[in-house]
Amino acid sequence: MNKFLWSGVTLLALFVTVESLSCYTCDVSILGYCFRSASVNCTAPQNSCFTSVADFSADLLPIHAKGCIEESACKNETNMSILTVKYNITTHCCSTNLCNGATSVQLPLTAAVGAALLALLTQWSL
Repeated sequence: MNKFLWSGVTLLALFVTVESLSCYTCDVSILGYCFRSASVNCTAPQNSCFTSVADFSADLLPIHAKGCIEESACKNETNMSILTVKYNITTHCCSTNLCNGATSVQLPLTAAVGAALLALLTQWSL
């Protein structure tokens, strides 16, 4: 029984250590806001998450993308062109789970406590 228990623990530890990198993907992006984003597990050669923006020289909206990428492919592209329209691609890569998501806005502790006290005082004075 003891051998069976240790075998199960070893097998579970193996699955935990083999788990792949998770990144956010962006299916639809409008004006820099990602709609229908989801997290995916990257495949074996893809060891980084990325966030990219393609800026065009013409009056076109920028295109945003997120997903998994190989570390060797993570680079900025400049002075590219499609027909007569020039564009640059700026790519940021990272290698921890869900690191290419939106940054959260966090209030300092004093601001959060102050806002809570103000809300309580406002309720009591009515």
